[in-house]
Amino acid sequence: DEAKQFPKALFKKIAQSGLLGTAIGAPWNTKYAGTKIIGNVKPEEFDSFHDLIMIDELSRCGSGGLLWGLFGGLSIGLPPVIQFGSTELADRVAPQCLRGEKVICLAITEPDAGSDVANLKTTAVKTEDGKHYIVNGSKKWITNGVFADFFTVAVRTGGKGMGGVSLLLLERTMPGITTRQMQCSDVWSSGTTYITFEDVKVPVENLIGVE
Repeated sequence: DEAKQFPKALFKKIAQSGLLGTAIGAPWNTKYAGTKIIGNVKPEEFDSFHDLIMIDELSRCGSGGLLWGLFGGLSIGLPPVIQFGSTELADRVAPQCLRGEKVICLAITEPDAGSDVANLKTTAVKTEDGKHYIVNGSKKWITNGVFADFFTVAVRTGGKGMGGVSLLLLERTMPGITTRQMQCSDVWSSGTTYITFEDVKVPVENLIGVE
């Protein structure tokens, strides 16, 4: 925790053990997580109770930062992509994350809109040709954001209220994304982050679900 990071190789090691896939919950996703599950559990038998055991046992390490760092962003950032993203998007992102090669996070909370999701201010405006969104705004307290490769981001594509909110997948390689580590008590290695988006150009194909 004092180093504010842990070896990235841990992601691959956890994936190879058949443990990383438990982070996205039941039922087990054989398409993206394969068939190997720690403890020789069969994919068709994996349920929420196994997920509970995983969380309970890993908590014995005594490091909230390590647990949040390994599983926090994955457990909430990837499921929307798998469940509501296009097949092309899920096929491109999910395998890399579940093999421990890439890291994903969920970016919803903002400096002045924590649990008040309906009033978030980060905007995504379509370009005139309709091929991209231009994203501007900021997010705060985003677990794994410091070292994330993918960001599942809540943005405002429409009017006021919850009806104007959509999800987009932003990628670290897109210009205009800045992440800054936050000093959160006892979870330094979780990579909790303040994120700024400045004119980030995102393909419309990265929309998760519908506007």
